Amino acid sequence: MSSATDVFRQVIEQAVETAVRKALNLSEVTNRRLLSVAEAAVYLSLSEREIHNMIANDSFPVVPRGRRTMLDIRDVDSWIERNKRQR
Repeated sequence: MSSATDVFRQVIEQAVETAVRKALNLSEVTNRRLLSVAEAAVYLSLSEREIHNMIANDSFPVVPRGRRTMLDIRDVDSWIERNKRQR
């Protein structure tokens, strides 16, 4: 009976973790909400230069973090949704 309880507990933990990630919009890739320019470039499969150009063109709002520029993954995901095209 202990093994069934352990399996049930594991299923519940995974479901809760998935729900929390979805509610907080945390990336499973980075496990964080803020991305550096380099991380955003990898996430979007673009170059860092393209990300910097997009920031300069106001495609993404930024979160200043000292001398670093960070992007909210929610804004990155919103950009993806806005730029999807239907065929």
